Amino acid sequence: MLVYAFDVLKSKEYERLGCEDCVDIYDLLASLLLCGTHSLIKRGFLKNYTEEIEELNAIRGRIDISESIRKLSLQNAKAVCNFDEFNSNNYFNQVLKTTFLYLLHRPPLQKNIKRDVIKILIYFNEIDTINIGSIKWDNFVFNRNSAHYDILLNFCRLICEEAVANQSSGKKKFITIEDNLLPLLFERFVYTFYKKNLPPQYTILYQHKIEWKADKQDMLPKMKTDTVIESDIQKLIIDTKFSSRTLQNNYFSDNQTVISNNLYQIFAYVKNETVTPPGKPISGMLLYPQVDTVLKKSYFIDGHNFHIQTINLNQEFGLIKQEMMDIYNHIERYANNSLNPPENSKI
Repeated sequence: MLVYAFDVLKSKEYERLGCEDCVDIYDLLASLLLCGTHSLIKRGFLKNYTEEIEELNAIRGRIDISESIRKLSLQNAKAVCNFDEFNSNNYFNQVLKTTFLYLLHRPPLQKNIKRDVIKILIYFNEIDTINIGSIKWDNFVFNRNSAHYDILLNFCRLICEEAVANQSSGKKKFITIEDNLLPLLFERFVYTFYKKNLPPQYTILYQHKIEWKADKQDMLPKMKTDTVIESDIQKLIIDTKFSSRTLQNNYFSDNQTVISNNLYQIFAYVKNETVTPPGKPISGMLLYPQVDTVLKKSYFIDGHNFHIQTINLNQEFGLIKQEMMDIYNHIERYANNSLNPPENSKI
């Protein structure tokens, strides 16, 4: 699910991972990061201008008079200069180096992977390190020159956020990905899967923003969907929920029901989404990983189809693929019958 979520299988530099034995999730993450960084080194590190302050024998850039006087540089025929240097010592590369150094000190890493990490750090000699806890992962902005760093920094985030959690808790025990970023992986996996496996005429969006159908938007919470799939038949909004439970207990009886907040959320998405041409059905789906309860429920609520589905991730990928396609095909068939919906189901 990890490599599929980040769509790395299409890249040739990752093909060799298919025959590697990665017994630990961080062995896999380190291997993915190594493969991507080798490709990065071949094309060249991203470079930009950084401000440098240095005591020099020759004038370069602008002389810092006050600093030169304080250091007595002029008496030694030198001057403190402030100048711009075009180099690779930027924030993107600093995050990469910091992540590799963290991997070196993580005990469970396999010896051959650790050896490869040591070799690749040679290329980072002129790049500084930074504090892992100070990295603002959501503030990265990519352009045409830095777009290839996106996937690498996602791998860095998966590795480094474990380190941050360890530092904050003061414990030596390593946490697992399940504790922090598996919801993100599941969300991206669902989007990438349907993007790759549905026909090209389908429009598939990730992190699609929905505006409230209100007279003004200020102070209203933002609505951002996980995945939107639009076909000739319908527009389907998918909200993934990576949770240990898929149902909630009823306070007044022993019956279990759909989790209220999740249903309210997908209902708000569907009721506020727009569609072209007007009149095309808009449907919603809550998709959970299967834990103990298998859910295959469909409801017709206030003019829209809503689906609550689980997917079994604890099986061979071929079976996961078949189940994912079965889920979508069922929803498409259900949309065809939306003008004559079945008797309303009780939630």
